[in-house]
Amino acid sequence: MQVAGRDCHVATVCDDDKKNWRVWVMTGSISRRHLLGAAGLAGLGWGIGTPASVLAAEAAPKRGGVLMIGQDENPIGLDPHKTAAFSTSNIVEHIYGCLLRWDVTSTRVEPDLATAWENPDPRTFIFHLREGVKFHNGDELTSEDVKFTFQRLVDPATRSPWKSIFSVISAIETPDARTVIFRLEHPFAPFLNYLATVRYTAIVSAADVKQRGDLVKGGVGTGPFMLEEFKPDSLVRLKRNPFYYEPGLPYLDGLDLRIIPDEGSRMAALRSGSVHLTWLSSPDSAMQMRAASNIVSPDPVSFSRLLLLEFDQRRPPFSDVRVRRAFSQAINRELLLKVIWRGRAALSAALPPAQAPFSFASNEVLGLPYLKEDVAAAKALMAEAGLSSGFETIFAVSPANYGDVQIAQIIQQQVARIGIRIKIVQKEWGNLVADFQSTESPISMAGLVWGPDPDTNISIRLDSKSPVNPGKTADPVLDGMLLEARQTYDVSRRAEIYRSVQQRVAEMAYVITPCAVAIRWEMWANTLRGYQTIPSAQRVYLRQAWLE
Repeated sequence: MQVAGRDCHVATVCDDDKKNWRVWVMTGSISRRHLLGAAGLAGLGWGIGTPASVLAAEAAPKRGGVLMIGQDENPIGLDPHKTAAFSTSNIVEHIYGCLLRWDVTSTRVEPDLATAWENPDPRTFIFHLREGVKFHNGDELTSEDVKFTFQRLVDPATRSPWKSIFSVISAIETPDARTVIFRLEHPFAPFLNYLATVRYTAIVSAADVKQRGDLVKGGVGTGPFMLEEFKPDSLVRLKRNPFYYEPGLPYLDGLDLRIIPDEGSRMAALRSGSVHLTWLSSPDSAMQMRAASNIVSPDPVSFSRLLLLEFDQRRPPFSDVRVRRAFSQAINRELLLKVIWRGRAALSAALPPAQAPFSFASNEVLGLPYLKEDVAAAKALMAEAGLSSGFETIFAVSPANYGDVQIAQIIQQQVARIGIRIKIVQKEWGNLVADFQSTESPISMAGLVWGPDPDTNISIRLDSKSPVNPGKTADPVLDGMLLEARQTYDVSRRAEIYRSVQQRVAEMAYVITPCAVAIRWEMWANTLRGYQTIPSAQRVYLRQAWLE
C-alpha cells in the first residue's frame, strides 16, 4: 500500500469463480484504466496552447471575492437524488461530496470523504471515512449518514433515477462511526466510479433530510460551498463552507450562479465582466469569443456528449431490422460533423470515443456494420422489407440544445432518398425527455452527458430490464453481454465485451448515434485563476480557484 497520489499495490491475488480477482488496498488514487475503466482521457490538453492546469501555477492564490457564473439552465430542484438533470448536478456538485472523487483527467478516482478502501472479495467494499468532516450545519459526518444516503437512493419513495443501479447493494454495515461496509449481490465493476460522482452518490445528512422532508429547495452537504439563496429561474447563491475539510479551501467567498438561458446574453455578460465564467453550446459562438483578449476560451478536445436517436422497436416499421439498417445506411455521418459542428465533433458508435479503451476510435466507426453511407444498399433493404415506396413517420427533437434540430433536418433529407418521409416535431426539453424515455414517438433523439462508466449510458438505454430503455430493445444476447461487462473487473476483458456490444448494436441498428460532441464550450475571464476544466464538464475545481 502506498500513500495518496501514487499507484496502489496489489495486496492479494486469488481465484474466484474461475476468474482472476485482484484485491486492492488503497489510500490514494487508482486509475480506472487499470481497474474499472471509463473515460480514458488521460493527457488531454485544454486551452489554446496552454492547458488550464498550467494557469494555476502562474500566481499565488488570493482569498476572497464572489465568482459570478452565467448558467444556461435553471436547476430542476436541488435534491441530488431526485433528478438526472445536468442543470441540477452542476450546482449540487459544489454543495455535496462523495466517498470518492475524480481527478482532473476524469480517469482516476481518489479519496474524498473516504480516505481508504479495500475489496476483500469481489462482492465486498470497505470504506474508512475521513475524520472530522462536518456538514454545513456543523454536524459531523458518520457512517450512518452514508448508509442513509444509499438507503434513500433505493427507496421507491425517493423516485431516484438511479434506484436500479444501487439495487445491487444487498446490505450496508456500519461497525463504527467511520467504517462502512457494502455487500453486493454480485460483482459490480462500475461501483467505485459511481461512488466518485456527485450526480449519482452525493452523501447527505440523515438528520437534515428527516427534518426537511426532501432537498428540492436545498440541504446541507460537506462540499466546499453551502447554499445561501435559491431563486428559481434567477439565481443560486452559494457561500464558502467554513467547515470544509481541505485546509485553506475554497479561496472564493462564494459563487453566484445567475440563470441566463439566452446564449447571446451570456456572451455579452462575459464580455462586459458582469459574469466571470460561463459556457456556450454552439461552436460558432465559442469561436466568436476567441477575439476577446481578456477571455480564456479553451477548445475542448473531449467529445463526451453522445447524440442518441432511438426507434420504437415494438411496432412496424421499426420492429423490422431491415428498416433500421436501411435508415442507418442512408445517413452520411461525416456530413453532419462538417455542416453542423464545423468539424469540432467525433464519429461515434454506441460509446463515445472519449470512453477508450471501451469505445471505438472515431476513425474506426464507419467500419462497423451499416454505419457507412450506402444509399443503394439501403434502398435494397427497404425493398426486401416490402417498403420500396417508403412510409411516413415522426421524429421528435428539442431545440434546447444546439445542433439537435439541425441534425434531425439533415437526417430528414438523407432518409428521404430511400422513401422515408419524416415529419419533425419540436418539443420543449422536458416534454422531449418524457417522449424519449416513454417511447411516445416512432423516432426521437436526445443527448447523453458524460457517464462515469461505460455501463452508465449503454445499459440503461439498451438492456431489456432497464426502466428507461427508450427504444424498448429486447435482445437476450445483448442483455447477457451487458451483464458480463458489469460483473467483469478485468479491464482488458471488459473492453473486449463492450466492443462486441457495440458491434451488435450496429449490426441490429438498435439506435443511431450521429456523433459525439462537447458537452459545453467553457470560457472565463482572465481574472479567474487556478481553475481547471475537466472532460466531464464538472466545475468541482472551483474549490481551488481564485480571482485576481
